[in-house]
Amino acid sequence: MPKDWSNSSALQDTAEQFHILVDSVEEYAIYLLDPNGDIITWNTGAEKIKGYSAKEIVGKHFTCFYTADDVAAGKPQRNLLEAARRGYIRDQGLRVRKDGSTFEAEVVITALRDGTGEIRGFSKVTRDITDQIRAREFEAEKIAAQKASKAKDDFLAALSHELRTPLTPALAAATYLEDNAEKLPPEFAEDIEIIKRNVQLQARLIDDLLDLTRIARGKLHLELEDCDAHTIIRNALETASSAIAAKKLKVATKLEAKEHHIRADCIRLQQVFWNLINNGVKFTSPGGEITVRTFNDKQARFHFEIVDTGIGIEPQRVASLFQPFEQADPSVTRQFGGLGLGLAISKRLVDLHGGTIEAESRGRSFGATFKVTLDTLPEGAAAGGVKNRIAGKGSKPLRILLVEDHQDTRRALSRLLTHFGHRVVTTGTVATAKQIVGSDQIDVLLCDIGLPDGSGYEVAAQARAKRRIKAIALTGFGTERDVLRSKEAGFDFHLVKPVNFQELQSVLDQLAA
Repeated sequence: MPKDWSNSSALQDTAEQFHILVDSVEEYAIYLLDPNGDIITWNTGAEKIKGYSAKEIVGKHFTCFYTADDVAAGKPQRNLLEAARRGYIRDQGLRVRKDGSTFEAEVVITALRDGTGEIRGFSKVTRDITDQIRAREFEAEKIAAQKASKAKDDFLAALSHELRTPLTPALAAATYLEDNAEKLPPEFAEDIEIIKRNVQLQARLIDDLLDLTRIARGKLHLELEDCDAHTIIRNALETASSAIAAKKLKVATKLEAKEHHIRADCIRLQQVFWNLINNGVKFTSPGGEITVRTFNDKQARFHFEIVDTGIGIEPQRVASLFQPFEQADPSVTRQFGGLGLGLAISKRLVDLHGGTIEAESRGRSFGATFKVTLDTLPEGAAAGGVKNRIAGKGSKPLRILLVEDHQDTRRALSRLLTHFGHRVVTTGTVATAKQIVGSDQIDVLLCDIGLPDGSGYEVAAQARAKRRIKAIALTGFGTERDVLRSKEAGFDFHLVKPVNFQELQSVLDQLAA
């Protein structure tokens, strides 16, 4: 049976139940105002959210919940007038607690009228939405950060491309001249070495900046394989040979480790050894000495040590050597150059390999020692990965299509490849490249990615359709994403400008085999 609402006892019971229900709600501040805005009821939720007990707040004007600026602007009274006119309003903004702190509030004010339509007061329901606002702001900041990160990645990729592209023809021309040194006056031989060394140094600085970005974002990944650490060290020494010769340094090599096979990313490990060797060369005076040594400890771990007779390191600065942009002394940057990234990157690479790297020095003018310790593979494990690279002409001439819009690069590379014994056709556009690929007159596509009328990916896709044509990307774009994208597009190899011509020749030799 429905209740008899005409019964005053039933009405009283219902009102009491409603009051209990409202008072038990803790998530919302629910209270009533008289027509002037004075507070006449107060629930548990209001006490929890705003900090006042009912005894403290009932009878006070509701403007105490508004900020001073809102009160000065007349917002509280304006809200009541608007609620009376429209029946109710929704509002969102800062509200003030008893202790003076503020919170983000969502408020509904409803006008209460009697049977004649006269305003008898207002109900207010307030919810603290600070957490929701913060969550939305966090999500917006996250999206903005992701966009900023992508914009930075795109900028670094473009910057890398623009910085690398002019280096390629300079290095190609120097390589060609070096290979034809007998035709030049003897005094030019040293100049050619200077050009090559400085171009390679510039490329190394670009790589360091990109590697630091990858490390900071956790994007630096390793391609692990079985590596012969001694081969890697010899390759690193070969890479540094021109710098060593330029300073007439004495280098003693004592590769005594019987166990020297390591599970590693061979290229990245060579980068570590090269960085340490290059540091020794840089900070050792002309005519000085460098000793490179390897050995195994009782646990069969592999130890690499490089000792130089260079400028040394002050003991208090040793701890900061492996921090980005740090060098042993501020004057070092002015005297020797560099960005102070090589050791930071080397430490991160060694960490990723599960090894350790450390530095020692008795102080200024006493030289320095750098040590790397890595776990070895079981005895007899075969090492692959990096092999000794020998420059020279390929075993078999190839018909190569060189697609490059940078005129100096196209000219220098074409001459060098022809010198290596290959037949070279060149173009600077996608349209012409597609026609040549379609003519079935080439064996290898050597193609830039960014071209004026399209993308090298389009040319690679057509080469892939021919199946027998192998494709090599030659580009200033060298991020992991770039490498992955070029492989997906159909390139068999991805070489980054300025190209290491020994590596290019090695790739061409593989394709000619």
